[in-house]
Amino acid sequence: MNNIPVFNSTGSFKTAWNVIVLASVLLFSLFFSYRYTFHIYETDVLYWLLMFVFSLDVLVNFNSTVKIAHETITNRKAIARHYLKSWFAVDFIAAVPIDILAIALCNLSAINPKEIIFLIILQCITLLKLLKVKKIIIEFRNYLRINPAFMRLLTFAFWFSQAVHYIALGWIIIGAAEVGRSPLDQYIRALYWAITTVATIGYGDYTPDLNSNVQIIFTIVVQIFGVGMYGYIIGNVSGLIANLDTARTQFLKKIEEVTAYLKAKGIPEDLQEKILNYYYYLWDKKKSITEQNPLYDLPASLKIDVMLHLNKEMICNVVLFKHTDEVFIREAIQMLTPLIYMPNDYIIRQGEYGDCMYFLSSGEVDVIVDGRSVATLSAGSAFGETALLKGEKRNASIVTKTYCDVFRLAKSDFDILRKRFPKFDKEIKRMAHHRKRRA
Repeated sequence: MNNIPVFNSTGSFKTAWNVIVLASVLLFSLFFSYRYTFHIYETDVLYWLLMFVFSLDVLVNFNSTVKIAHETITNRKAIARHYLKSWFAVDFIAAVPIDILAIALCNLSAINPKEIIFLIILQCITLLKLLKVKKIIIEFRNYLRINPAFMRLLTFAFWFSQAVHYIALGWIIIGAAEVGRSPLDQYIRALYWAITTVATIGYGDYTPDLNSNVQIIFTIVVQIFGVGMYGYIIGNVSGLIANLDTARTQFLKKIEEVTAYLKAKGIPEDLQEKILNYYYYLWDKKKSITEQNPLYDLPASLKIDVMLHLNKEMICNVVLFKHTDEVFIREAIQMLTPLIYMPNDYIIRQGEYGDCMYFLSSGEVDVIVDGRSVATLSAGSAFGETALLKGEKRNASIVTKTYCDVFRLAKSDFDILRKRFPKFDKEIKRMAHHRKRRA
């Protein structure tokens, strides 16, 4: 049994299954609570199909990995123990047709199933199945890469719709609906009353019977709930919506601050445009307004893995890196500093002393000697190494033709790599000699 693989709780199957279970719970909650309210107790194919899904969910959870203290558990005995202590009771109750058993028991006991108390019991049994929603939402939040603010907004929308639905059913149960109408018409009008009351609009076209204390008390409770919900929405939902895209909000705020500063300082318009273009380019490429790595506090091994993933295209394109081993790449990648240059920017100026070399990740640059363009370099090229090898001044200028992403390697790190990796040193010398002959 232990040799049979279990379902990965973060895999596509478990995610798809959770979607099915969530849809089943919502359907059961809305549809069957509506039917019970109008004394429709007959079972059908839909009912047994949903019960089959709930029963199968118990088996799926017994055969799905779990995460305990940041460790993924695949042992079936450990999975079973964890499941029995956590969500098994809720899932088991949801999978047992308790409502059908309750109806059968009342029929045997000659209890009228139309009594309000019996209806309330049935509604509570239906509500038990909603406890599964919490479990599924927790799994979605833990395993799916969904914006947390968006997830909280969806959760709020779900529970708010459920609350309004059951308030409408309560309005019907206490006899405040128009009994002469069809069940659907009664529900629509009860839902209309519930929404207008909770939203604190209250048109007054549907009101409680002033001779019924139950209806008046029910209305008071719903009104208090509506006021509390209104305050919650004002205090929290607006913030959740604003945080759906935190990075973009920060970007727009940064643009406003930079624009105001440039205008206040009287910076020329052409320079203003160039500065703003830099921030827009940074946003388009990095989805961030700063080059600071938000993962700076990761341990070294994880940080290197992230850097390798982000820069894998550059590593594949740069000729110097193509014939090196993984040890060299993992060490070199830590020494590289990412930079962005605008069109017509000087990366290197002829005649200055060199203290670094560059690797071009994207874009094109011109190699200019004595004011004359002698070559064009594209993504994957390295330049600036000659001055570092000989300790001389730069023998050419490098000017960007387009937006360019480059990586800077300081001379101190350059010397360390040459000393530790003879193949890299040999390749650098070969490349410098080749360029000297071509010049």
